[in-house]
Amino acid sequence: MYKNIMDLHVHTDNSFDGNHSAMRMCESAQDSGLRAIAFTDHVEADFFREHKYDRVAAQSYFDISKARSAFCGRLLVCQGIELGQATYDLEVSEELYAKYKYDILVASLHNLRGGLDFSAPDYDEFDDDAIDAMLQEYFDELIILSGWDKLDTLAHMTYPLRYICGKYGKKVDMSRYAEKIDATLKNLADNEKALEINTSGLRQKIGKTMPDETIVKRFKELGGKYITIGSDSHYAEDIGKGIVEGMDIALRCGFDSVALFQRHEAIPIKIE
Repeated sequence: MYKNIMDLHVHTDNSFDGNHSAMRMCESAQDSGLRAIAFTDHVEADFFREHKYDRVAAQSYFDISKARSAFCGRLLVCQGIELGQATYDLEVSEELYAKYKYDILVASLHNLRGGLDFSAPDYDEFDDDAIDAMLQEYFDELIILSGWDKLDTLAHMTYPLRYICGKYGKKVDMSRYAEKIDATLKNLADNEKALEINTSGLRQKIGKTMPDETIVKRFKELGGKYITIGSDSHYAEDIGKGIVEGMDIALRCGFDSVALFQRHEAIPIKIE
């Protein structure tokens, strides 16, 4: 068991797919021996006004503030947000960044421009060329997103594979996207941003982290400095799951610390 187990990607019931309150999630984190968590409820920039995410952001921030105060001295509770498709509406994204005193902004990409979440399609109806075209566009968008200067860590950068490979069992030749993956990782490394090891895949059919160890290692080779690890838990019972395995991966890939964020400043916490 490592010291200082931290889960920096956790959802409360303020997320549309969340299930438990911030208080209950904190209780579970404390019972599991975690030292820190970051609440990162979903706010989707491209559907911000349509789905009234302004209310979600406000309520989430308020609830996290209460939990932070209640657990002071027992559990470090970080104010965060998972901002989906930030570069699809930079005006909204910049406003949110300026309005709230977040510790960590987790940037993610759940859909292509004007499209559905990658969880929605029936990939049995996609041939190899259609899947390749979609992934080429996805990795193009990741290059743009990874260059946005307000993100702190890039979440689950192989997110579509959770469904294409995991749920539907399709095989994907990742070498086709190697140059684009490198460009994304280089953006993060050059701007001293973090790459997230998302451990939710260990609880799902895909059976591995997102991204997997190969990409984490490549990030280190390209000069990556910071790693965050998050369970992407939407239930209290999943808090902290896979974090130890994520720390194992970080060590094997040459990282000797994981990043904790406070007011967008990365604080390396030694893995020991």
